[in-house]
Amino acid sequence: MADTNLTSADSLEKKHKTKTIPELLCGPFLRKVDKTQAIIWFVTSAEHKYSVQLKQQSHKLSFQQTLQNIQIGSQCFINQIHCKVEDSWPLNQNIGYQIEKVVNGKKHKLDLTSATLNGESSPAFIVKDKLSSVIQGSCRKPDHPAPDAFSTIGKQLNDGSLTRPDYLIMAGDQIYADDVAAPMLVACQYLSKKLGLYSATHELGAVSKQQLDWRYSLFNRSTLFPKKQDQSWFAKFWHGDNIVSARHHENHLIGLDEFFACYLLTWSSQCWSLVYEQTLEAKVQLKANQQTIYQNELDHLTGFIESLPLFAQVVANIPTVMIFDDHDITDDWNLTADWEEHIYGNTITNNMIRDGLLSYTLFQGWGNCPEKVEDLIEQICELSKSKDFASEEFTEVIHLHNQWHYSIKTEPAIVVLDTRTHRWRSETSTKNPSGLMDWERLEQFEKHLFKPQNSVLVVSAAPVFGVKSIEVIQKACELLGKELLVDVENWMAHQGSAKKLMEMLRHDSAPDEVIILSGDVHYSFCFSAMRRFSSDTDKIWQLTCSGFKNEFPQGLLKFFDFIDRFLYSEHSILNLFTKRRKMEIEHHPLLSRKGKHERHLHSQSAAGLVTLNEKGLLAEYRLISGQGETHLFDLNEQ
Repeated sequence: MADTNLTSADSLEKKHKTKTIPELLCGPFLRKVDKTQAIIWFVTSAEHKYSVQLKQQSHKLSFQQTLQNIQIGSQCFINQIHCKVEDSWPLNQNIGYQIEKVVNGKKHKLDLTSATLNGESSPAFIVKDKLSSVIQGSCRKPDHPAPDAFSTIGKQLNDGSLTRPDYLIMAGDQIYADDVAAPMLVACQYLSKKLGLYSATHELGAVSKQQLDWRYSLFNRSTLFPKKQDQSWFAKFWHGDNIVSARHHENHLIGLDEFFACYLLTWSSQCWSLVYEQTLEAKVQLKANQQTIYQNELDHLTGFIESLPLFAQVVANIPTVMIFDDHDITDDWNLTADWEEHIYGNTITNNMIRDGLLSYTLFQGWGNCPEKVEDLIEQICELSKSKDFASEEFTEVIHLHNQWHYSIKTEPAIVVLDTRTHRWRSETSTKNPSGLMDWERLEQFEKHLFKPQNSVLVVSAAPVFGVKSIEVIQKACELLGKELLVDVENWMAHQGSAKKLMEMLRHDSAPDEVIILSGDVHYSFCFSAMRRFSSDTDKIWQLTCSGFKNEFPQGLLKFFDFIDRFLYSEHSILNLFTKRRKMEIEHHPLLSRKGKHERHLHSQSAAGLVTLNEKGLLAEYRLISGQGETHLFDLNEQ
């Protein structure tokens, strides 16, 4: 197991003075795994013919494999190996894997000892005939002061107190492209130079490469973005004239190479080893007041970096699926039609969104479901040959791509929704929030939902059944024209999409249980919903966990928790005025160690552990916090 006990900045600096670029830069990640296939993703500093060897106990498994790699820098290659078997993998058995390369006709094993769990000889995965547990969450912000929940997950997997879950579901905000800590931006640029990361010349527009250099743009990137030009004096006064609406975009990623580097630094301690010393030394070039901010952010990043070996162990041994939310690209992404009109109508911001999607494709989307992004991967491969990813044709193609959603053929099935690029725009005003999915995509989701099945796991970045008191405040801000201030991004914010979704969930053809897994909101809760005035026992579970490394202000959350239980209790007449009025919503509290009920909303950084019974129905839901604590929700009706 990797040493994760170093905590001081001094010891970290000594540890990360590596000058030689390691061959394995990031990963391996286990991605999509089902009974007939397994995908392994990793990043290397050199191009080789890589292959995977799979073993069940001491027996080598026979299977077909395909290697694809894409060069994104002079010393940076993204590799993905797709393994397929005709019948099925051995079920409910530990399958170890080893990555090998061929050099001068000889095979050499990559050193994966740091990626192994609990003293095993290699990283491994288990293919279950039926899912018994999944772990889920979202919102992993490297510089947030909250501890990373992956630290606890990794430790518990190693000491045996946590049985390895069947899947890891990362439901959005795997990186924070808009809200970037100053040391992270500095590290991104140093890593880009170190690895010779390619970019796209188009993203600069009227902004020069020198202006993007951190020495000139740190804490000041908001001034590089264009302003709205078509605003009346009232609109400018009330709504502002910023095209980029992220509240904290002083260090927003702009260059494509910065997106690449941000992923590598969010996922890999090896990459930090190449740039940590330079990142530390950069502070002396800043003004005195900036040095204080820089050092505080670096202190938080130091703890995050030390936890990365544990994160690497988790993703190397648990199949992982991902989907974007807004911060993977930029805050408020496609929130309103007015937002879209201004962002996509400007060259700089349009290309920034495009490059965020390109990096998402390579680092997240490719491993989710390769066949859905095959056309994009082919074009990205061609562009990489020129060492410049700029292309007007590809820009149009990726903006029009409509296959980010996908499903995993497990039992029960995992259906992952794209709630960002298929918005149902408001019919009343371009400034009103768009629905999270349009009619066509909801119809497609309905086909998945109405298949014969006991249950289904639905991944929606934003909760379907949220905290009503907070949604009411969001609605009030929307009416005041401040929809961007409080991120009015809930399913009930749009009449059409809310009505269609509620009809689907209430339909007789829906499964016995629909288990919705969500994040986004930076707090965690467990709600359930049933049809009012019906003898049917079908149930909808809303299991929300957020963030892996992010938190909602605790005092404010306690207030909302009290208000929500007081105003929107089970028999409150106010429920009649909500879009979910035909559903009976139950708030399930946390249980304390003494067996007593605590509050319903939890703000600690955490991951959600979902346990299923043999029928695929929810058996238990607990939180594993970054502080090392475990919190259990009471699933019984109150």
